[in-house]
Order: sequence, then structure tokens, then C-alpha cells
Amino acid sequence: MKKLTEANLIETCVFSTEHPELAAQGIWRIGYTTVSKSHDRPSTARDERFGHVHVTLAGSAQVLTGNGWHDLRPGQAYVCPPGESWRWRTTAGKTPWKVMFVRLLAKPDLPLHYAGSNPYVVDQCRKDDLAWAYRRLCMESSSEARPTVIHHLGALCHFHCREIVSGENATANLQDLWSEVLADLSYRWTVDTLAERSGMGREALRMKCVAATGRSPMKHLNHLRMQHACHLLLDQDLTLDEVAEAVGYATAFSFSKAFLSHTGTRPSTYRQKQQ
Repeated sequence: MKKLTEANLIETCVFSTEHPELAAQGIWRIGYTTVSKSHDRPSTARDERFGHVHVTLAGSAQVLTGNGWHDLRPGQAYVCPPGESWRWRTTAGKTPWKVMFVRLLAKPDLPLHYAGSNPYVVDQCRKDDLAWAYRRLCMESSSEARPTVIHHLGALCHFHCREIVSGENATANLQDLWSEVLADLSYRWTVDTLAERSGMGREALRMKCVAATGRSPMKHLNHLRMQHACHLLLDQDLTLDEVAEAVGYATAFSFSKAFLSHTGTRPSTYRQKQQ
């Protein structure tokens, strides 16, 4: 285990060059950084051999994603797939930024299913799991350094990273999300709101939604709205304006256009056929 101390940060790290058992488990290096003052870590060189994960334990920082700068708060992870560079920056505050970082080897026998091709943020992850595994690894590295124990701790770290990069451990699942949406279809849902409510990043949500429904989040939202609209159109007392508002459309015209595109028939025609 090595320790780096600078004016504005303290960093400890365990390297696979010291423990080859880590490399066998897809971990090139793993460490913990505390940043107490303003600091701008410049972009790293692109390298197809490595992916990177940063998990905030306390404080906050900003990270550069494919969509620009993004705040990274406790319980959130910053993921950079192989071949992408990462960059973070902090500003002086009351709470130092405490972050776990892992440099992951791209190994065909230990595939990682990244939720995006550009750097992205996973909005919720179990931050303490990786931190515990790292603390135990530090203890072992600085004492007996038993290869079998290092091997299993490396496997545990890789397992937690696999959960994080794919978004598997987001606390809210799709079923919870769509139940919330169905309870308020009149709300002006956006993809950013859906991602926030799901506890996932936009790309992670898109991939999981496509895998589960065959549709993107916004297309599935529209599908749910049209299903509910078909039910509401059976009530002859409801006007088209009222149906439109109930399923999240500002006007009867925009609703009719969307309904025609989705069902192949106009709302008025559908209502007549159901009489």
C-alpha cells in the first residue's frame, strides 16, 4: 500500500504490481482520496485497457461526463468506460471530498457491462460496500498479505464495481418508477425526471428500459399514456381536452396527434367505435 500527501489531498492506494492477485480479478489499482481544498485534476490519457470508477463517500466534487460537468455527491459514482478519459474538480468547502477510486482492467474473462460509451454518473450506489472491501484490503496488504485473501478481496471489489458500472444496484427499480408514473400520468414527465426518480443515470435507465420493454423511457411513457387514454375515452362525459390533460398533454390537438401516431386512429373515431 502506498500513500501520497500533497498540499490539498491525501491519497492511499493498493497496486496490482504489489499484489498480482488483484490484476487476476480485474483490479489494476484501488484507493481512497481526501481532497480538502480546491483542486482540478486534469484529464487522463485515453487507454483502451482501463475503465475507471469514482464513488463519493462524503463531500462533493464536479466530474466531466459526456454531457458536460456534473455534481458528484455522496452515494453517487462517476464511471469512465475503457478508452475514455476522466476529470474531476473540487472547490474549498466545509466538508472535504472523500472518494473511492478503482482502475479496472478490461479483461475478456471478466466482462463489465458499462451503461454508456461516454463517462457518466450513476445516481445511487451502495457506497459503503466498496469502502469496506478496500479497508479490509488495506489491512491485509499492510500485514500478512496472504495471496488467497488478496484474491478474494479483489474479487469482492470487482463484484461491487460490476454492480456500479451497470447500474444494477440503483435503489429504485423500473417497476417502482412506472408505478409512480401511472399514478400521475398528467405530470409533465421528462427523461431527466424519470432518471432522477429511478435512481439511475439517463443512459443506464435507457438501457434497462429498452431491455425490459423494448422501448426507450419516453416511448414507454407515451405507451402508458395512450393505454390510459383508451380507457378514458370510454367515458362519454369526458371531453378531449379533459382526456388530454389527464394523460399529460397541454392541448387536445397535441393529444390527438400523438394518439393517431400511436394507434393509427383519431380519438374521436376510437370513441365512436367503442360505443
